[in-house]
Amino acid sequence: MRNWFKSNWLLSCVILAVLFLGTWEWLRPNMKDHTTTDTFQLEKSAIDETLETSNPEPSKKFVDVKGEVENPDIYQISGEERVKDMIVLAGGFTDHADTSGVNLAQKVFDEMVIIVPKQGETLNETSSSASSSSSLLRINQATKEEIETLPGIGAVKAEAIIQHREAYGFFQSINELESITGIGKKTVEKLEPYIRVP
Repeated sequence: MRNWFKSNWLLSCVILAVLFLGTWEWLRPNMKDHTTTDTFQLEKSAIDETLETSNPEPSKKFVDVKGEVENPDIYQISGEERVKDMIVLAGGFTDHADTSGVNLAQKVFDEMVIIVPKQGETLNETSSSASSSSSLLRINQATKEEIETLPGIGAVKAEAIIQHREAYGFFQSINELESITGIGKKTVEKLEPYIRVP
């Protein structure tokens, strides 16, 4: 046998090459399928991670409804509701509710407190904390005219605040006002006792 290989070495090389190539061709589809599957899984994982990162869960918003309603409680909102919608969610007014001072058309916002008083009484200590904070101007809901009443804010700066709010959304902190042209750190410090965010 050894003598045959020596005398036919060229033929032996050809046979070995054919066997090697045949084995390689038989194994390659399985390797390719495995590699393709792994690559697909990696790409799918990367896409899933990107989607999770680019679409974070929006923060939830809540409104506190108190006083003369059937079911006083904290209710989750989308941000498009009016006070009337919140009263309906709370089961409606009680028979003792004084509705004269309730603005049903007002648009609600996150952390808003709606207090429905009882007939014949004024809002007392139950609403003292809300009334003290409600005396501050809510910069995210204020009109241009209301903003102009702030110290150091004229028509031009009030319009700039409105435009910034419409372009970039509600202010998340008072310090964000500094990004508006014409409003510096000192102006914001003067405004701080008069405005509320949100």
